[in-house]
Amino acid sequence: MTVLKGGDRVKTNPLRSRFTDNGIYNVPELYSDIAVELPVDGTFTYAVPQELIASARAGARVLVPFGKRIVTGYILALYSSASAPIASKIRHIIDVLDHGQVFDENRLKFYKWLSAYYFAPLGEALSLGSPPAGNVKGKRRLSLTASGEAAIGERFDALERRLLEAAQSGQSAEAVAKSLKRKPVWATIERLETAGLISLNPALSGMVKEKTEWFVSMPPDVETHQAPPRKTSPIHKVRAYLAEKGETSLSTASRDMGVTVPMIKRLAQKGVVTITNKRVYRRPVDAITPKPMDFAPNDEQKKAIDGIIAAFRGNAFAPMLLHGVTGGGKTLVYLAAIEEVIKTGKRAIFLTPEIALTSWPTAYLAWRFPGRVAMLHSGLSAGERADEWERISRGEADIVVGARSALFAPMDNLGMIIVDEEHEASYKQEEGVRYHARDSALMLGKLLGITVVLGSATPSVESYYNALTGKYKLLKIENRAGGALPKVDIVDMRGQGKTVISDKLAALIASTLDAGLQSLLLLNRRGFSRSIICNDCGHSFTCVNCSVSLTAHKRPIALKCHYCGFSIPIPDECPECKGTRLAEPGAGTERLEDEARRLFPRARIGRMDSDTTTRKGAARRIIEAVETRQIDILVGTQMVSKGHHFPEVALAGIITADASLNIPDFRSAERAMQLITQAAGRAGRASNAGEVVIQTLNPGHYCLEATLNHDYAGFYAKEINEREDLDYPPFTRLCALRLEGAKEGEVAVAAASMRRTADKLLGNDGAITILGPAPALVYKLSGRFRQRLLLKCPSSKAKNLHAFVRGLKAAFNRTNAAGVNLVIDMDPVTTV
Repeated sequence: MTVLKGGDRVKTNPLRSRFTDNGIYNVPELYSDIAVELPVDGTFTYAVPQELIASARAGARVLVPFGKRIVTGYILALYSSASAPIASKIRHIIDVLDHGQVFDENRLKFYKWLSAYYFAPLGEALSLGSPPAGNVKGKRRLSLTASGEAAIGERFDALERRLLEAAQSGQSAEAVAKSLKRKPVWATIERLETAGLISLNPALSGMVKEKTEWFVSMPPDVETHQAPPRKTSPIHKVRAYLAEKGETSLSTASRDMGVTVPMIKRLAQKGVVTITNKRVYRRPVDAITPKPMDFAPNDEQKKAIDGIIAAFRGNAFAPMLLHGVTGGGKTLVYLAAIEEVIKTGKRAIFLTPEIALTSWPTAYLAWRFPGRVAMLHSGLSAGERADEWERISRGEADIVVGARSALFAPMDNLGMIIVDEEHEASYKQEEGVRYHARDSALMLGKLLGITVVLGSATPSVESYYNALTGKYKLLKIENRAGGALPKVDIVDMRGQGKTVISDKLAALIASTLDAGLQSLLLLNRRGFSRSIICNDCGHSFTCVNCSVSLTAHKRPIALKCHYCGFSIPIPDECPECKGTRLAEPGAGTERLEDEARRLFPRARIGRMDSDTTTRKGAARRIIEAVETRQIDILVGTQMVSKGHHFPEVALAGIITADASLNIPDFRSAERAMQLITQAAGRAGRASNAGEVVIQTLNPGHYCLEATLNHDYAGFYAKEINEREDLDYPPFTRLCALRLEGAKEGEVAVAAASMRRTADKLLGNDGAITILGPAPALVYKLSGRFRQRLLLKCPSSKAKNLHAFVRGLKAAFNRTNAAGVNLVIDMDPVTTV
């Protein structure tokens, strides 16, 4: 059997001068293995029609019939007809969507690993690396070339003749494709275009419309012997401007010269200038002001840089953990390492845990590598994502900055991946393919044989364990660059009632304002109050779709569910007893902001949470307002605690430091320590002495004591012992199984049945422990009830766990439990 791999294509001549009688090539038939972009396991065999053989290649996206639908699929391999199964039931590929490959052989191995490890259909895993908005629905016009006009009366097959007629009348290619949706329209268009018979922009931008702009330039054949125009005439202005500037956008030229657009168009009609419409790329990086970072590294930074560069020059997989204190200058280390990568002609990916954090590395990288930086994340518009994806694919960007999805950027010749703030739970995808970007980056690095740098001031317990046991190389920065670590004070809030800002914190904010410096206040709960409760009968307001209380908001006034978005007006009276004594327990960022405004009426106060950053660019504008001293006090959720460098912030206040300690999860202490340490690290990062106030109801907890003494090692020693005693990661692997459905009873029955099946499959094997089933912490979510089981297995027997889960999944699929879905979450970041 002949198997065509990678970018191999059947050797045919795509530039035939005339078509054969039936309009197809005289070449053997092929078959292909295809993964479809649907939640179904396995791959499917499709025949490749002879008219698509020139376009089909492994790694390309295709349109295929699946049941009664037409869906996107991915060619994994091509087979010759000599040994491929031939049967009348094998259906044909409808069309090929890509001129090139979406993935090569190495990336295919990576996506197969993602699919197998996270129990996701291969087609859905492959879709992670597809062009944004990949379905072809944009509008582009077909037109005949001179050769096409000459050949219009010759013999073509029905589809070719239909497309030539559409081109003659200037129809939309997408409209024709829609009317002939089971025909290979796009491949035939490509063939006609290659033969020089029609013209069409070949870029497949999907639902995204390409952006174009009008440009003005001097005609190449302008007559220089003509008498020069008067210096005050528009012609002279335009010629002089274009002679200096060259081709310029029409709007810019009009503005700069003070000549109206209609006037320039009249000059174009006279042949004085040429106006053309050209495609332009949307470049979100241009909205970010480049920032210089040109100071020399200190000894600790230099040692870390040398360690990373030495590993990179080894041309082999090199996982590294850069453990640097907040303000230690990890960014300078990253920049120096990337500079070495670019010098060698290779490329780099820089991951941040959240979209709001992408602007600061982009600003530094854009200054050092102008024009060579791209951004990829879901906060961009569809057009921006599509244009950035194309720029990266064409090799026009050497560095990609983004959140977790940027890991799948179409970058060949990749040399390094940097995962900053590697401990963050937001690197875990919680729907679809439930991958962890940090762990996936390590696997991609292993497959490509490149360097992967994980960085954090508060590494995850698993990563630090891997570094101490030699799985990763450990690099340390133990001192701040240019300043000391801030002084930390703990304020015991027991017995202080409903106070949001303690007297000590209020006094320090006042003195910070008097000194002309800035303060940061962290409260990791948005809204005004946690809920509303009737003091007369105890009634609480809960979501109709989820088993959670509604959060009170004052801007705008409403009770909102932070899970499903359900919202109702805040009532004046209790619906149960008609009482009017409605209490608002617990504080959110809105209440904290109001309290700060009451205490410091002359201060400029800003708030940064998911309510104030919904609009595009809002987070960046708030950050810039802090950097330019337009905000004196910044209030926010965990968004304010990560990665930002605010030189004038001298005080950080953590309002309810131990809130996450009450979550029944084995990582709760670790999460609390990380959040508090990261927030505290925003203070005193320049020459100003920093101070941190931690308000808590549990002042003796070991995670707070570790933060008080800047003692990550002490925290780790305590935490790792507890993890080993209780059989939790890094000593075990976890897999969470969630059963969910609209009917509570059906979900409970399915969960109990799965436990019985699990016990039966497990037998006497004691390697795997099964916990549950039990209701999820949020038992009802968006109208669906949820039960969970948790599987634990020693890390050394992770393959056993995967095999066991595959058996459970197969058994569940055989039960045909109508209305109940099984969600498999390998390496969950939470157990609740």
